[in-house]
Amino acid sequence: MPEKSTNKPLVRRIEDIEEENWSTDDGLIVRWWTLLSKDRTPSAGLTAGIAEIPIDAVVPERGHSHDQNELYFILDGEGTLHTQTGKKQVVKGDTIFLPGGAEHHITNSGMEILRLLYVFDTDSFNDVKYVSHSS
Repeated sequence: MPEKSTNKPLVRRIEDIEEENWSTDDGLIVRWWTLLSKDRTPSAGLTAGIAEIPIDAVVPERGHSHDQNELYFILDGEGTLHTQTGKKQVVKGDTIFLPGGAEHHITNSGMEILRLLYVFDTDSFNDVKYVSHSS
């Protein structure tokens, strides 16, 4: 259970945050900036950030899962959400709820960067243990 934050309000700017990414030998899959995470900021209860999937991003064969619930809010672009139950087109303004344990990934299907806000219901990004699913 995430602990309750007792800290003061916090404002973070993406320009002040180091970029992280997931790449393979074939190229970039996704880049992200962690905005809130107890191990990096005086915050608790939620972990959040911005992720970008370029037009030419490498597409994983299968998705991943983790114990935490996750929310995506599409800020720009369009993509395809891949889940165990099928595929769904998503566009700017869409909100996606991903229950903990559900295999998922999202790919860019548009002509601009797919940019999204992600939120986990846990204190720290370090709490999120990704399980990759292979074919």
